[in-house]
Amino acid sequence: MVGVIIIAVLFTGLSVLVAFGASRGTFSGLGKALQTTSRSGSRLLNGSMFIVYVAGIVALPLVFIIGNHDNSNAQVHGVKLTAAMATGRELFADHCAVCHTLAADNAVGKTGPNLDALRPPEALILKVIASGCLQQPTAGDTASVCLGYGTMPADIVQGRQAQDIAAFVAAVAGRS
Repeated sequence: MVGVIIIAVLFTGLSVLVAFGASRGTFSGLGKALQTTSRSGSRLLNGSMFIVYVAGIVALPLVFIIGNHDNSNAQVHGVKLTAAMATGRELFADHCAVCHTLAADNAVGKTGPNLDALRPPEALILKVIASGCLQQPTAGDTASVCLGYGTMPADIVQGRQAQDIAAFVAAVAGRS
């Protein structure tokens, strides 16, 4: 995205420079050829300057921004998302972001653990989604111990949805 902005700014600056130079006559011969005292010549000059301004300032940057829209959603912090991970990203936002912190999804939950700091593997994520966690588990139940401050119910999502969330979180956690 930063590259697109830089290119758009450069092209905008270049088009403004060319238009300004042409209207002032500082480029050898170009200014003299465009300068005229006739009414039709002035209209032609003003119309061409308007086209240069609109093309350089509005159209060109807009083309770059629109052309990059599809690519911007295909990756997060340099990680290219598969279709399953993209689905997992949406599901994470719907079901998990209210409690968990994950920079890749702009989630700043305070109840559950910070997944960027934890960087859990996919298998652990699937296990916690399936079994949940408790603040005060029964004696000997180490599988249900929470790392955060709240209680997470078991099976918030199941099956393919749980796998998609786990794949997304495992791929992007701590990579910002």
